[in-house]
Amino acid sequence: MSDHIENEGKKGKFVMWFFIYFTLFVLLLIWLYRYNLKFLPN
Repeated sequence: MSDHIENEGKKGKFVMWFFIYFTLFVLLLIWLYRYNLKFLPN
């Protein structure tokens, strides 16, 4: 029974870090897109 509880904790931490990294990755893509948009030739 205690193994099940510990396993749930690991799964929750994995999901939390996955969402944090995914959000940072999306923000990086948005920043790069806007950064490159400023320097496009007219």
